[in-house]
Amino acid sequence: MRARDRRYGKSHVKIRVGIATALLVGGAVAAGAALAANHGVAATATSAAYSSHAANEGTVLSSAMSNWSGSRQASYAQLAQLTQARQFSQARHNHTTVAIQRGIVVLATKKFLILRSANGSLHLWLLSGATKFQNVSNTMAGTRALTASARAAQQAMSSGNMMPATSLLAGSPTTAAQTVTVQVANTNLTVTVTVTRSTATVSQTATMPQAAMPTRHPVTFTQSAWWATHALARGDLALVVGTRSHWTLHARLVLFTPLSTAAVGGAAANGTGAGATRVVTPNAGPTHW
Repeated sequence: MRARDRRYGKSHVKIRVGIATALLVGGAVAAGAALAANHGVAATATSAAYSSHAANEGTVLSSAMSNWSGSRQASYAQLAQLTQARQFSQARHNHTTVAIQRGIVVLATKKFLILRSANGSLHLWLLSGATKFQNVSNTMAGTRALTASARAAQQAMSSGNMMPATSLLAGSPTTAAQTVTVQVANTNLTVTVTVTRSTATVSQTATMPQAAMPTRHPVTFTQSAWWATHALARGDLALVVGTRSHWTLHARLVLFTPLSTAAVGGAAANGTGAGATRVVTPNAGPTHW
């Protein structure tokens, strides 16, 4: 439906990132008994609100993954609820860490994909035979799940305008950097992707096991920068839901929509369509955890 013309010039933009859990620690010492009591009430209320939010997100993510095989519409509706998860987010559910990320695909391979969110954060998701992929470009429910925005979904469905969705998930369609380095915190796994024209050179310092910690084993390979796994490729908008174990993220469900110049501006506005070209170009971004 949309052509994938993805040839760009040589670039050496580099971003170094790590994946870790952020912990916020705070406290205060009150000068009097009344002030101390007030601080205690405020702290308790804040803690309770955070716990409630985290518990709810974990339940929704777990349910969306579980419902996928039986009712995709239910999964779409549940994921659309998570309007607070605009970039990367994770929560605990029944002793398991579940996670979600919305963003633009930097690289897709047979074993993993790298996603960049609108806030600049980069995360590497491992793929397996259990990972489910779904192109949602032709469904309102799926696009609402992808974007968590009724307005963005409406624009995408009514006129083919993906700019609102792109702004929410990627910030800009030019944010899929040509060369990135992803460091997975608390492991010895670092993956560097260097794109030259249409070729991606991938160097990794460790293995990527599904049920164990990465162990040091340097490997370098090349592939097309636009290689697609289950039709998902670099430059597509995507939502990934999965779990974290052994400090690595494991994708269980991937919803995506191909992105093109016609899609960003709206097919009607551009008067293009099938001949649309990709809009991704090199761009530097900040380091995020």
